[in-house]
Amino acid sequence: MSTLILIDLDGTLLNTPHFEAWRNTAFKIGGIELIHEEYIDHIAGRPRMEGASRLLELKRDAQDQGEFHSLNASELAGYKQKEFQRLCVGTELFSDALHLLQRIDDARLTVIFYTASQNASDLFDITLRQSALSLKQAKTVFQQSANQTRGELFQQLIGTRPAKDIHLIDDSPYAVDLACSLGVHAWQIRRNQREPRARDPRVSILSSLDEFMLPK
Repeated sequence: MSTLILIDLDGTLLNTPHFEAWRNTAFKIGGIELIHEEYIDHIAGRPRMEGASRLLELKRDAQDQGEFHSLNASELAGYKQKEFQRLCVGTELFSDALHLLQRIDDARLTVIFYTASQNASDLFDITLRQSALSLKQAKTVFQQSANQTRGELFQQLIGTRPAKDIHLIDDSPYAVDLACSLGVHAWQIRRNQREPRARDPRVSILSSLDEFMLPK
C-alpha cells in the first residue's frame, strides 16, 4: 500500500480560536481563568461535549464561579460554540499550511484530514476557497464522533495499512504521543516554543510545516 499522510485541522492547518473561545467562556460565565497549558492537557483535540465535561471537572473547585457551577456539559458547550462562532470570522490557514498542502498535492500523495471540531470542516472549505490554492487531489475530511476516542479515530484512519506507512502531523502533544504508541510516524507542530511538547522521544518536532519532508 502507498504512504498515507494524516493531518489535523485545528491548530495545525487552521488558525482557529478554540482556546480563546473556551477561555472567554470560562471567564465570562464564572470569572474562571483557563490557561493554555490546561487547555492543551485537558481539552484540545477532543469533541466539544467532552471538552465541556473536562472543563467542568477541571474547575469544579474554583472559587467565585458565578453561574458556572450550575451548568451541565451541554449548556457549557453551547456557550462555547456561540463564542467560537463570534471569534472565528476571518479564520485563515497558516502560511506554512498552504505551502505544505501545495507540496502534498504536487507530489500526488494520499492525505486525509481529521478533526474533533464540528466547525473545522466547513472552515477548511471556506479558507481553501479564499486562498490561491487549487487542490488537484480529492479532499477527504474525517470527523471524530462524539462517542469516539482519538485512539479509535486513528485506528479507523489507519485501517488495514501498515502503521509504518502512516505519517501524522498534529499540534497536540497528546495526539502525537498516542500516534507513536500505535507505531505511526508522528510530527508535532510547535510554532510557539512555550507550548507543551510531546513526551514520546520518537515524535519529531517541527517549528514550521515547511520543515516537514514529504515521505518517499
